[in-house]
Amino acid sequence: MADSVVVTEDLMIERIRTAGLRLTLPRAAVVRALAEIDEPFLSARMIIDHVLEHAGRIEASTVYRILDDLARIGLVHHIPLRNGQSGRWHVTLNHDHEHLVCERCGSTTEIPHTEFAPLFEILRNKYGFEIYPHHFAFLGFCGSCDPQDDHPHPRGGG
Repeated sequence: MADSVVVTEDLMIERIRTAGLRLTLPRAAVVRALAEIDEPFLSARMIIDHVLEHAGRIEASTVYRILDDLARIGLVHHIPLRNGQSGRWHVTLNHDHEHLVCERCGSTTEIPHTEFAPLFEILRNKYGFEIYPHHFAFLGFCGSCDPQDDHPHPRGGG
């Protein structure tokens, strides 16, 4: 196992314990999958398949409950997708960015929080709303994909 995987897995385990959750065998198997799968955005199916391959039988519902627990403590974030796609899970150990996610090809672009600072300032000054950056994704279409004409929301938020 590579050093970066060990560090990531160790950090996740530390955060789980700090949050007061027990490190059960199924929870440890999901954490290992999150650390070992070399993809930034994981489908639940990818996580379940990894757990089944490396740790044996586990119910899909158990994996989903564990992912929900990990999201509640800020360890992972779920990025919903449309068109029947189940969404993706993203480890949020270093939470200093947000994402642009293409609904057609699935490409993602990380955007530093600092680029959202002007928007946060407008929301604070105009609406009295203080933003505490939480992991989120803007869904839309990348420069390589044409926007869908049948999209349920108008372009540009208007």
